[in-house]
Amino acid sequence: MGEVTNAFMILKNTGGVQLTNLKATLSALDEGREHPDKTIEITSIPVAFQVTIKLTVDSTYQQETPIQIEVSGDGGLFQRVGSASCEDIGLLAPNPNGLYTPVPGNP
Repeated sequence: MGEVTNAFMILKNTGGVQLTNLKATLSALDEGREHPDKTIEITSIPVAFQVTIKLTVDSTYQQETPIQIEVSGDGGLFQRVGSASCEDIGLLAPNPNGLYTPVPGNP
């Protein structure tokens, strides 16, 4: 692998029904071989809950990495979100113990 690019994402259920069988996939413009944490599956997110996830791709060493995250579920494709490049999140990184667990969402 060249260099890993991580993306932290908060999935929020702001609708009126439980979201089920969610799949989030991270892609990079300069992606090398497929990283095992490129795609994450979440069984469900209850109404008014959120879950923080971490996705990872193999990218070109020491290069800016345009990325895109795609989220789908039983309800179809929800959203594709892109970013020109990843930024170092430094001290604001989410607590690893809180990843992948639905919690009540922020208003």
